[in-house]
Amino acid sequence: MLRLALTLIISLLGCPALAAQETTEDAPGGPGQDAHWPSAAKNGFGTANTLASKVWFTLTDGVMTEVFYPTLDVPNVQTLQLVVVQGSNVQTEVEDTVHRMELLDPRALSFRQINTAKNNAYTITKTYVIDPARSSILIDVTFRWNEPGPCRCSVYVYYDPSLNNSGMHDSAWIEGNWLLTSDSDKASALTVANIGISHETNGYLGTSDGLTELRRAGNVTRHRRAMNGNVVQMARVQLPVRMARPHTKPTQQSTERFTIVLAFGRTPEESILTGQASISKGFEAARVEYQRGWHRYIKTLRRVAPEHRRQFNMAAMVLKALEDKTYRGAMIASPSIPWGGGPNANEPTVSGYHAVWSRDLYHVSTAFLAMGDRASANRALDYLFNVQQKADGSFPQNSWVDGRAIGGGLQMDQVAFPIILAYQLQRHDRQSWLKHVKPAADFIL
Repeated sequence: MLRLALTLIISLLGCPALAAQETTEDAPGGPGQDAHWPSAAKNGFGTANTLASKVWFTLTDGVMTEVFYPTLDVPNVQTLQLVVVQGSNVQTEVEDTVHRMELLDPRALSFRQINTAKNNAYTITKTYVIDPARSSILIDVTFRWNEPGPCRCSVYVYYDPSLNNSGMHDSAWIEGNWLLTSDSDKASALTVANIGISHETNGYLGTSDGLTELRRAGNVTRHRRAMNGNVVQMARVQLPVRMARPHTKPTQQSTERFTIVLAFGRTPEESILTGQASISKGFEAARVEYQRGWHRYIKTLRRVAPEHRRQFNMAAMVLKALEDKTYRGAMIASPSIPWGGGPNANEPTVSGYHAVWSRDLYHVSTAFLAMGDRASANRALDYLFNVQQKADGSFPQNSWVDGRAIGGGLQMDQVAFPIILAYQLQRHDRQSWLKHVKPAADFIL
């Protein structure tokens, strides 16, 4: 009778993941297929308006894409999304849902993604915030089953890390309720905070990762670790089993809510401690702090006509969010990597826009001046003069946020623009003239 009941439950749920799970120590198929950065067409970008939280997220195609930590030139994530299994049908948010985006607060970088299955069986709603006190992202998720009766599906969280600006060289393993990944001095910790995870697995992209195994065999092997490769982590979200009572006509939709926490640190232990502290704070408390920080910034800016205020606020916050929190005044061109970083993203890329161009930094600085944030414009000029400028007076075509030049390119407008910015900011002191303005002008001549 017990076996018959279990068979009935599995049949009703249409869920192969409830079958017994095979376990191995090491995932096969390393190092995995080539890594490729996701689309540069971002429609969401966020960070906390604090210096304590050194993490930034990007959104596109209904999911979270590059996450930068601990500086704005180091992406660490390819994709974080949900996978829904209905019988033998394996669906991903990127490929199998219709995406919609909402701005929850016009005075904060607070975004909500709403993804509805193309077959209309379910809707996934995700709200993103960052804990202003530490480097962790909290994603409030509502999963709604749109069809009558119990949810006939399983939901997995799928995480493709690319720590330290490269798709290879990551190592992944399971520790308690956490999925851990590390590469050199970068580490991440992922869990589902309030209801937990099961069927955790670590694999190599395209050979032994959980999504590949689900599509190939209909179940997931629990690989405890995957070392030194293009790793992918996946785990089943512990949604409650909702069974309809006999002889009734179930009509109520099933809705479950949970919080995904992704935390970063220099070591796996630090990333777990960071994530645990954010879990203790809770999503709602983090959301209030996160939005309040951006509200305070908006209050410092010039007022514009009501019909332009929403666009003005968003532009101001995005520009402000482009400033690095370790190297103050370093504002990257864009938190994206056009064309996927070339043939692959296996090694640290230098082709992305997450670098500092003095030309772009000049234009961002004049925007700050126009909207009333003179302090940010002055920090940008300090960065140009004290970090980027070379001994011969010139400026590199672009650089990492710590000032290291990328390549040997020279573009003369990038030498001229800092001089103009110094004039606009009225830097007429003798030191600025002798050490920075005159050497740049002499180089141009």
